Amino acid sequence: MSAKHLHERAEQAERELDLVWQPLTIKNVTLRNRIVRSAHGTGFARGPVTETLKAYHMERARGGVALSFGEGGQVHWSSPGFLDLTTDDIIEGLADLASSVQAEGMKLFQQLMHGGPTLYAHDGSAPWAASAVPDPVLGLVPHPMTKNMIDEVVEGFAAAAGRVRQAGLDGVELHGGHSYLFSSFLSPATNHRTDEYGGSLENRSRILFEALRAVRDRVGPDFVVGVRLSPDGADHMTTADDIRQVIARLETEGLVDYLNVSYGSHYRRSKLIGVTREPRNYMVRQATGEITRQASLPTMVTGRVLSLYDAEEILRNGEADMVSMVRALIADPHLVKKTREGRHQEIRPCISCNQACAGGLTSRGLMGCVVNPACGHESERGDHVLTISPRRRTVLVVGGGPAGLEAARSCALAGHRVVLHERTDRLGGQLKLIEKSPSRSDVASLLPYYESELARLGVEVVLNSALESREAVDAVGADRVVVATGATPRRDGFQAWRPAEAPAGLAGVDVLTGWDVLNGAEITGPVLLVDELGHYEGIDVAETLVRAGHRVHHVTRFSNLAANIPVAYDYAAGPHAEELYKGDYELHTRTLVHAVEPGGATVAPIAAPNRIRELEVNTFVFMSGAVPDHALTARLEGIPELYVIGDALGPRTLEPAITEGSLAAARFEEGWQRATWVRYSGGSSV
Repeated sequence: MSAKHLHERAEQAERELDLVWQPLTIKNVTLRNRIVRSAHGTGFARGPVTETLKAYHMERARGGVALSFGEGGQVHWSSPGFLDLTTDDIIEGLADLASSVQAEGMKLFQQLMHGGPTLYAHDGSAPWAASAVPDPVLGLVPHPMTKNMIDEVVEGFAAAAGRVRQAGLDGVELHGGHSYLFSSFLSPATNHRTDEYGGSLENRSRILFEALRAVRDRVGPDFVVGVRLSPDGADHMTTADDIRQVIARLETEGLVDYLNVSYGSHYRRSKLIGVTREPRNYMVRQATGEITRQASLPTMVTGRVLSLYDAEEILRNGEADMVSMVRALIADPHLVKKTREGRHQEIRPCISCNQACAGGLTSRGLMGCVVNPACGHESERGDHVLTISPRRRTVLVVGGGPAGLEAARSCALAGHRVVLHERTDRLGGQLKLIEKSPSRSDVASLLPYYESELARLGVEVVLNSALESREAVDAVGADRVVVATGATPRRDGFQAWRPAEAPAGLAGVDVLTGWDVLNGAEITGPVLLVDELGHYEGIDVAETLVRAGHRVHHVTRFSNLAANIPVAYDYAAGPHAEELYKGDYELHTRTLVHAVEPGGATVAPIAAPNRIRELEVNTFVFMSGAVPDHALTARLEGIPELYVIGDALGPRTLEPAITEGSLAAARFEEGWQRATWVRYSGGSSV
C-alpha cells in the first residue's frame, strides 16, 4: 500500500467512524470508547511506579484512550516483572497512577504475569515451568513445578490482585499466553506432566483456572477480572481450537469478565510484535478473529492496528468489542483525540519498525519511538510542552530528508518563520527509497504526514534549490541555519574489517549501491551484495533482487541477517529471512570480499581467510555505508547559530535523524545545554 493510499484511507476513516466511539461496559466499568492499550513493557519502572511511567500513561489518557494497562506485574519472587506487586509497597504508587489517569477519563487495569520458562529470578535460580523444557530464547532448563510451588504461585496471583483492587484500579488481567507460565502448561509440546496438570487440555489448563478462582475469591464478584490467551502459532503447540475450548469453560464458570486474545509465542516470535511485512490487523486475520467471533464475553484484539479506521473495520466485522492500539499510540498518544476532532492529517504515523519500542527495551532497557522522540520524556519533550519562542526568528533548513523535515516542523511549532530548501524536486530524502521497498513501503507514510504538517504550519518549501555557498545561504536572510543535507552512499568497496584496502580488482568492475538497486538500476544476475550496514536497508535490497529472480550472494561481516536492527532477530529479520530463502539466495555471514573481477568474486570467512570461495557474479552491489555531505557545512564555518543534524552530522538511522530534528527549536533558545548520555538503540555490533 502506497503512502498516498494510506493517507487517503486516513481521510476516509474520519467520514466512516462510528462504532469506535460507542461506550462499552465491562461489568461495572464503562469505557468512553473502544480504543484501549494492552499491557506492554516500557522499562520506565523497575519495581515501583515512577514519575516517568505516570507521565507516559497520562499523555495517552489526555489523548482520548479509553483503557490502559499497567505493564506486566510481578506476582512471585520466581519471576521478575516491571511492576513489583508482591508487597504492599506498590499500593501508594499504583493508587496515584490510577487516580491521575482516571481524572482524565481513562480506566486502568493491571496485568498480572509469571514468565515461567522465559524468565529467571533475580537470585539466578532456575525458572519455574510445567516441565523441564527450555524456552528457545532464554535457553535454561526450568524446574518442573511441584504442587506446593503451584499453590504458592496461585496465591501470589491472588495477593497481587488484592493489592491492585486496594489501590483503586478498575480491573486485573492474568496473562495466559506468549510462552509464559500458563502457556507452558497449556501447550502439549512443553507440558510433559503425568499428574493432574498434564495430559488432557482440561488438566493442562488446571493451573490457570485455579489462579483465576483464587483471584476472583480475593477481589470479589464486582471487580473486573480478565485473561489474555494466545495460540502459539507453531506446530504441535497451543492451537486456536485449544483457546476456544478454554474460553468456553471460562464463560461457563463465569470466572472472567472479558477476554484479551492475541497471537504468537517464543516459538513464533515474529507474530508477537509484527513489523511492516505483516499486514495491518494481522493477528485478527491470521488467528484471533475466528476465536473472538464465537465468544459471548467482551473481547479485545490487537496486532498492527494503526488507525481508527482499522479498529472500526474490526468492530464492524464482529471480531472484537475493544481494539488495542499499542505502537500507534506510542507514536502519537493523541491519535484518538486528533481523529475525533477531524485532525487526522496531524497524526504521526507508526511505521512498525520496532527499532526503538521493542528494540529500545531490548538494547538499552528503555522503550522509545523512532518517530516520536517524546516517548519516555513526556514531561519535558513533545508538542504538548513545546512553547512559542519569545523571539520570532527566521530559520533556514537545508535538506528535506527526515531530519530536515522534523527540524522545520519543530521550529514552526515554536513560532518561527521557517524556510526549507531541498535540492531535488520532492521532499523525503531516503524515505523516497523506502517507498520502493518490497515489504516496508508503509514506512513512507511519514512523507504525507510531514508534507501536510509543513503546509499546516506555514513552512515555506523551496524545491530544486541546492544552496551550495555562503552567499546563497546569506541571501535567504535567516537568523538560524539547520544543515540536514544527508549523506551519499560510498562506492569504494569499504569493509570495516579491512579499512585500509578495498577488494582487489574493484577498479575493474562497475559498482552499484543499494540506492541504485532500489531506484531501478539494470541488474544482471548472479549478484554479489556486500552488506556493511546490517540493517533494514540490506533486507530491502536483498528482497528487491530476489523477487526479480536473481541469484543473490549476500555477504555480511555480521553474524546474521540485519544484525544491527536492535530488536531480536526472530522479531524482525527472521521472517524476512524465511522469505529470502524461498528464492535463489545465499547468506554468507562473518565473511569478507577479498577480490572481484568481471564475472566473479573471492570471499572468505573473517575467522578463516585461507578458506577461499569463488563465486560466480555478474553484478556487484556494495552497501558500504555513506559519507556525510559536509561541503555546505564547511562553507558555513563561522556562522554562530549553525546546527548540523542527521546524516549530515554522521550517517546513522532514522531515530537520531528525527530526534535531532525535533530538538532544533530548543537548540536555538537561551539556556540550551547539550544533552548527555544519549544512546540510540543498537544491534549486535554495538
